[in-house]
Amino acid sequence: MAGDRVPEKAPSRAAEDDEPLQPINLDDGMAVEPERAEDVICTACGHAQAQGSGLKCSSCGALLDSIEAVPEVDESEIDVSDLAEPGGPEVWDADFKGDEGAADLENASDPDRWRLLRGGKALNLYAGIVSGLLSLFFVYSLSLLAASQGGMHQYLPFLLGTALTGVIVGSICFSFLSRIPFALVGPETVLTAVLFLFIGGMYRHMSETFAPELILPTILAGISVAALLTGLSLLLLARFRLGEFIRFIPLQIVGGAIGGVGVFVLVGAFAWMGCLNPDWSNVYSLGLSLASNFDLNQDLNTMGPSVIFGLFLFFAMFRTKNSLFLLALILAAVGAGNGVGVWATDSTLKDLAAPVPFPEGSLLVHLVEVLRSPLLFSDIQWAVIKSHSLYIGAMVVLAVLTVMYRITRLEIMRGKESDLNREYAALGVTNMVSGLCCGMPVSLSYGRSAGSYAAGGRGPLAGIVAGLVCGVGLFYADVVLPMIPRFVPEGLLVYAGLDLIRDWGFRTRSSFTGRADLWLLRLTFAATILLGLLEGIGFGVVLALMVTVSRAGRGGVVRNQLSGSQHSSNVDRASAQQRILKEYGDHIHIMRVQGFLFLGSMERLLKAVRARLEERNRLSLDYLVLDFRQVDGFASTSGLGFAKLHRLAEEGGVQVVITSAPLELETHLVSLGYAGDEDGQFRIFFNLDYALEWCENCVLDAEGMLEMRRRTLPELLVPIFPETRYIPALMKALQRDVVRAGETVFRQGDGSDAMYFVESGRLDVELELADGRIVRLKKVGPGAVFGEMGIYTLSPRSATIRAAEKCVLYRLTLRRLEAIEARAPRLVTAINRFLVNLLSARLAASNARVRDLMS
Repeated sequence: MAGDRVPEKAPSRAAEDDEPLQPINLDDGMAVEPERAEDVICTACGHAQAQGSGLKCSSCGALLDSIEAVPEVDESEIDVSDLAEPGGPEVWDADFKGDEGAADLENASDPDRWRLLRGGKALNLYAGIVSGLLSLFFVYSLSLLAASQGGMHQYLPFLLGTALTGVIVGSICFSFLSRIPFALVGPETVLTAVLFLFIGGMYRHMSETFAPELILPTILAGISVAALLTGLSLLLLARFRLGEFIRFIPLQIVGGAIGGVGVFVLVGAFAWMGCLNPDWSNVYSLGLSLASNFDLNQDLNTMGPSVIFGLFLFFAMFRTKNSLFLLALILAAVGAGNGVGVWATDSTLKDLAAPVPFPEGSLLVHLVEVLRSPLLFSDIQWAVIKSHSLYIGAMVVLAVLTVMYRITRLEIMRGKESDLNREYAALGVTNMVSGLCCGMPVSLSYGRSAGSYAAGGRGPLAGIVAGLVCGVGLFYADVVLPMIPRFVPEGLLVYAGLDLIRDWGFRTRSSFTGRADLWLLRLTFAATILLGLLEGIGFGVVLALMVTVSRAGRGGVVRNQLSGSQHSSNVDRASAQQRILKEYGDHIHIMRVQGFLFLGSMERLLKAVRARLEERNRLSLDYLVLDFRQVDGFASTSGLGFAKLHRLAEEGGVQVVITSAPLELETHLVSLGYAGDEDGQFRIFFNLDYALEWCENCVLDAEGMLEMRRRTLPELLVPIFPETRYIPALMKALQRDVVRAGETVFRQGDGSDAMYFVESGRLDVELELADGRIVRLKKVGPGAVFGEMGIYTLSPRSATIRAAEKCVLYRLTLRRLEAIEARAPRLVTAINRFLVNLLSARLAASNARVRDLMS
């Protein structure tokens, strides 16, 4: 042990163990202060005087009242009537009925309450007009996709009418039903891509065997049935509150199928632009027909402007969802096309102004005209619709998954949680109304919703205005459509297909996307392209469910929750600091997370955090400690959950402390700027013990108890030593040692010959493992005792004690303890009682910790 310590001689006692032990005088110990009687307060000057010190105040000389002379105050004698304001009953009156305006105030602050003019009239009108114009252009381009299959061109006016009906009904109806006030819906690329295969399959089935007059009513009925069944499925999903379980499906796997839908959108766009009339019966026939029908010289001239415009939009919008910017690009393209058509002399350039070729007759068939037409209900071939109903099932699956993902992203953007089941119900009713009005199935549009939000449209008025703008376009289509060059809607279709491939094949990846998930995404994408859309979607859904079942744990995401007032770090602190942590430790809340984290798991974790934030009978939550030691892995979409956690922590003023973080989690949080600096909302620690020590230091610092006044060992022992009058005698038997930072007091495996009392400084208790690693078991500070078990059991030291800073210790050797036992048995009894109390407290704390961890 030589060299490990720098001994300093203390006055009035021997410094070496081999010096003769001086007799211990117990008479000069501290006397226990007798319990004082209750003081008497002078009513004249406020001086506190002990009882029995006279009848007059020693400070001012006034007569003192005895304690018995102070009368008991009865509640009935309290008169507060002078505090009441005239005009109505007060809180203490029997007829008081509460604050009538409280309910109105509560409703006024409810962020989910439907308010038409939320966010202001002007901004909502502006956002609604921008979103409505964008919807018109996108609906126009999606109608081209629906009519892109061979023979379907003749039905383009009807398909455009159903698409516009869908966006009008959807925008207005959803604005009244949804509690995401700025959300917009309409015919969306993913659902329309499945719809165009659905109606194309019905047309090919009927074109060879059915009379032409039976095809159109069956196609329109099929569109209505698709909207009705999609809406009914969403409504039933919400009715049974299954929305939260959808968040557990690994969306990246199904995202491969949605990326495959983007490929079909591109093929449909090329088929429309080049009038290629491919064979859609299977992938082989599709590729063969495209190759055989493609004419390089002719089709390049026809497709060139549209493809260039689509690529231009794709790269211009690569990093933004700004609706006004997109609308400006589209309107600029319309103006440039018409300008070139007017001023250019070359016939090729003049063709840029050419509109989309429509069949003879009206450019758009209104809903009223469809209802007035001689089409009979009996002309609908229900068997044909039934034979192609798998496409409707695919629409339902894609609607459920895409809406969940988009609502989650909108939640992050607005910083407010949404009831997913309620939004499913709102979209379900909207689709059913659209179907009854012969409109297309509609879905939530993230791009237009985010654009409306950025433009200031924070209320439902923006969605209603967007629907009305589309209504104006419906009735003035014959005037507006010839003014739009064909390369604009065709280019939008190319942009939509590329955007689907990018969003679902690449943008849904995150720091949590593992190699296995990446390969599953690629496999689903390849299956969708090679086997077909229905087969790819079915393959992706089955694969996603299998992965979900294999990853999902039996227990919940939060294994247990602990309070910082009961579960503390392995740091032995001074008794005053321990009392502060017992009183204020509830500012620290610990959640031990387990299992595989999906987006649904993160939602449950967030729900538990909100529940703790809303508890009014506890101290405010200042430090949220999340222990990830028992987490098996992360789904790719769990990154959205951490984004929502970051927003929730910012709003609640909570410091999130991450412990035992896997590498992918730490990388993700640092890359987003959530962690990695002193001002970050997230802090990352090696394990739970270090995290709790940091949180406790923050709590102590806030209460002014982190840096305590340096006290002597006798002062530290007074609150915890059972016989305080023996403390001076104990001090005479101790030897003072000073240990420099980094030095060891004793090492693991050393012989046991002494116990130590800490007067100042802090020391680490370290365990040396067989593989050479060192684990910190605990930290001890002023007032702590260590090494006591060794002198009782004489067993080798079980851990290494190393000074983290300069420390002043007092050592009680086994030899001196034996001498005290012979000369002053009462002192030894006091020491033994002190150690028994100390060990009992440690055991009780350990039992409480185990009980909390097992709960």
